Amino acid sequence: MNTQAKPNGSPWHSLKFRVTAVTLVIFVLSIWALSLFVSRSLQADMEQLLGEQQLSVVTSLGKHVNDDLTDRLKGLETVAKELDAALLAHPTALQARLEQRPLLQLLFSGGVFVTGSDGTTIADVPGSAQRIGVNYMDRDYIGKVLKEGQPVIGRPVMGKKLQSPIFSMAVPVRDAQGQVIGVLVGGTDLGKPNFLDKITQSRYGQTGGYFLIAPQHKLFVTATDKSRIMQPVPGPGLNAMHDRYMQGYTGFGLAVSSRGVLELSAAKDIPAAGWFVVAILPAAEAFAPVRIMQERLLWATLLLTVLTGALTWLVLRRQ
Repeated sequence: MNTQAKPNGSPWHSLKFRVTAVTLVIFVLSIWALSLFVSRSLQADMEQLLGEQQLSVVTSLGKHVNDDLTDRLKGLETVAKELDAALLAHPTALQARLEQRPLLQLLFSGGVFVTGSDGTTIADVPGSAQRIGVNYMDRDYIGKVLKEGQPVIGRPVMGKKLQSPIFSMAVPVRDAQGQVIGVLVGGTDLGKPNFLDKITQSRYGQTGGYFLIAPQHKLFVTATDKSRIMQPVPGPGLNAMHDRYMQGYTGFGLAVSSRGVLELSAAKDIPAAGWFVVAILPAAEAFAPVRIMQERLLWATLLLTVLTGALTWLVLRRQ
């Protein structure tokens, strides 16, 4: 009787199958490694691009704020040069001189006033502020100007009479011998329309915004979120990028905020006041296009893996 020889072992254990299977595994792993590399590279490149754009925006905004502060200080200094000991000795004439300078009230939403060497107000515009006779020696900008004779941008505080958040700029008034005999002060009322509205009335993206911070006082001067005005800044360790900005860093980066939100931010200093401006954008919005591309890349990789496996299975079965 003739017998037909049977093949030794299963074809699934053949050398051809093993080589094909190993090749398939290597191919699939290569696909996933490439997908992961592209995904991470895309994230890093997008972070760099968005960060540079954000830094460009705050650099422009910071320059505008710095120029506005500088112009207002120069305006105060110009008017201060018109004042002298004779005017300070005659409050009525001094009051009339201030009223003849309406531009000052356009520059300073919190009005303008003059104090003597004891820090007491002797002239004030507008008169509705009722600051005449009020002593401001406890304000940092008064004592520093009287002592050092240099222009000062003061700490944001609640106005004694205005009862509104305000920051003041002050310059010295000198006599004929150059001695400081008084202080000319211009205030910016943060509760009224003012030149910083370009920050408070602007958003960065759909959900982001801006902060103007005075690091020397550890305060928010103003912000898109007005609930932050004159509030203390987060303490050290709560936001890695904020800590860097407080130490003088100018640039951008990604970090979790003090409120637990991952944010992309950028900061630029404002030399005239020693402040800095920050733009923040939640990472969920910043990287939304990247997330969509990453999801598409994931589905494409999964589909290619399944197709490759199915085709390999069919070829092996036919063989």
